[in-house]
Amino acid sequence: MKPAVIIPFRAREGGDPLRKENLARVVEHWSGYDCEVLVVDDGRSGDEQFNRSAAYNRGAMRGRTTATAADMLIFAESDLLVSYAQIDRAIAMAADSPGMVVPFSWFMAISEDDSARVRAHQAEPEDCEMEPVRGHRDSIGAVNVLSRQTLELIGGGYDEAFEGAWYDDDAMKIAFDVAAGPTRFVEGSGYHLYHLSGGHGEHLSRADRAATARNRLRLKMYQRARTREQIVSLAQAWAEG
Repeated sequence: MKPAVIIPFRAREGGDPLRKENLARVVEHWSGYDCEVLVVDDGRSGDEQFNRSAAYNRGAMRGRTTATAADMLIFAESDLLVSYAQIDRAIAMAADSPGMVVPFSWFMAISEDDSARVRAHQAEPEDCEMEPVRGHRDSIGAVNVLSRQTLELIGGGYDEAFEGAWYDDDAMKIAFDVAAGPTRFVEGSGYHLYHLSGGHGEHLSRADRAATARNRLRLKMYQRARTREQIVSLAQAWAEG
């Protein structure tokens, strides 16, 4: 069975239009790979905080109308491009043993002008002006490759208590590390297309900032977790609410 690429996306009214443009370019990129591509929203509407975890779960959980039945899952954000060769390697690693695989070791932020050129097919990502975000093997949330077995080891889904921007990816890395085994990386770059930040800037509302603050507090709960049972309890808390 083909792997499934699950791309979380919901356009918020008045939001950054570049996010839609990035999505179109990313979907086009994935359409050239031998996979099932699902663009899945979080089931919310209007100005509600976007819940990436809810979108991931809606795409991955068998039995839901929006879900895939694939056993190899690629959770991919709507603004990142990764080479097919790196994805192939990540899938092989994820199939070999449980644990999350990140198909890049450098997260490279492409400049605003060059991002426009990439969207217009006037430049290839690797030829653009860019800079690394964080350090080597430090960025982990933008594309994650994992088997369904690995997802089941944390309780079957991502923690929907996180919403808005930041800290959910750090928490889920801890979850997979504790419950499924150490996160592995494929050497190479992931290329991020420019848009307004979801975590800082004058364009953010008070509600946006409050969501990020709540995420920071919840991350601390994962940082204290030491056993798979504790991880499953945290990750499944949303299902009980």
